[in-house]
Amino acid sequence: MNSWNLALSRPLWLLLLLLMVGGCAPNAAYRTAEPSATCPSSGCTTAALEHHPAYDIGFVEFTDRGNVFDREQMNTLLQYIDTQANSLGGATVVVFVHGWKHNAAPADRNLQSFRNMLQSTATAKLTGNRRLIGVYIGWRGQSLDLPVAEHLTYWARKNTAHDVGKGGVTELLLRLEHTLEPKPATADPNRNVLVTIGHSFGGVVLLSALHDVLLDRVVSTETVGNAQCSKNNRDRCGNCVRTRNFGHGVILLNPAVEANELLPLKEVVAEQQCYAETQPKLLHVVSSTADIATRIAFRAGQYLGVSVSTSELPLKRTYKGKTVTLHEHGLDTTTIGNYLPFRSGVSVRRTPQNQPYCADPNSQRSECYMVCREDEPGCFTSEDAAKHIPIGSSEPLHFLYTDADFIKDHNDVFNPKVGGYIAAVVMESSYQRMKAQPQHTPTQVLAQTLPACLNDAGDKFHFPNCFDHHVNVLKQQK
Repeated sequence: MNSWNLALSRPLWLLLLLLMVGGCAPNAAYRTAEPSATCPSSGCTTAALEHHPAYDIGFVEFTDRGNVFDREQMNTLLQYIDTQANSLGGATVVVFVHGWKHNAAPADRNLQSFRNMLQSTATAKLTGNRRLIGVYIGWRGQSLDLPVAEHLTYWARKNTAHDVGKGGVTELLLRLEHTLEPKPATADPNRNVLVTIGHSFGGVVLLSALHDVLLDRVVSTETVGNAQCSKNNRDRCGNCVRTRNFGHGVILLNPAVEANELLPLKEVVAEQQCYAETQPKLLHVVSSTADIATRIAFRAGQYLGVSVSTSELPLKRTYKGKTVTLHEHGLDTTTIGNYLPFRSGVSVRRTPQNQPYCADPNSQRSECYMVCREDEPGCFTSEDAAKHIPIGSSEPLHFLYTDADFIKDHNDVFNPKVGGYIAAVVMESSYQRMKAQPQHTPTQVLAQTLPACLNDAGDKFHFPNCFDHHVNVLKQQK
């Protein structure tokens, strides 16, 4: 570049720099003025704890290094949740971790959608007599407030999401679990409910925060008698194992997390031979084929950020007698929800073409669910089946692949189908937790389960029925 062109370019670079500096979002908390407020009121834009007629919502915000901005605010929220958990009705706590380009600002779209979700859930009385409390985990997902230039923050915000998750978020989630767990251990396991949800880079935060916790849970299994094994598992194992879950479920929606981050957890689960029929799901990963951000853009971003070198190797593994080769570059450049070897279920709109492969081919429901096992066609081709990690009965990890009818794009995670799925996850976990306690007879378990969540015979939990019921209930709230 000659000196004349360099002289002309300097003002352009200076202008771009000034625009970027002017568009920077501060690394600061938004909820700083009042500790709590009864809404609606002016304080509801700055209070750390909002009290609405049908629900509450608390905020815990973290710095780019993962440190909580205000420990007093966090402790005040935990004390309030503890009070509600020990009240006559108990508490249902829903934690939401937002993703890229979002924060805890009053006008943030994710925050507004989370409020609407809480309101719909409360109006539909899905929590019973429990007090519904939302916990919004805020971090600087949006560091640049410029429509085009903000896309350049992908790598920085992804790294920040890892740092945030490895900081104080783990403490907050563990303290929530401890606050809401039954005391004594023999008490009603569903007196209180805890469900944690992460979206996009919020999935990075949540998985980073809970990865080692979940890994410890699947390593530290409890052996149970063969009465809790399925017939196939009794024939193979004699005894089954069960691992303690985290609350009533951890759910990642369109997570922008590379598969390599979850590989250790998946491998420990894949190597376990038999899980008990009473094993609740530890982790749900829900990703949509209509999500261009994680299916295509993420891969492009990772290709630019992950160097292709001889240090990335093929990994030859044997799971349950099947040999599978995993490639580290694919693990680094593909999200966990789009990584075919992990897939355990597909839920798409029912068509004449996929009808024979649906788990319930004679059903009239619009949704077609397919179990992704090598001997059950529909999820993938025979060539792809060779790459798939085999799935055992009642495994605690579930990777569900959906379509535009379920989640229409990257941000469509507050619709009634997603809400119905979350509600069914909680109900299934509640059923399994009660069923695992020896003092509850099968008759008692069934009597305390929502009838809409049972099969037609009324003697087993039926996830599709439960899902359909809650979707219809939430649609009526729109």
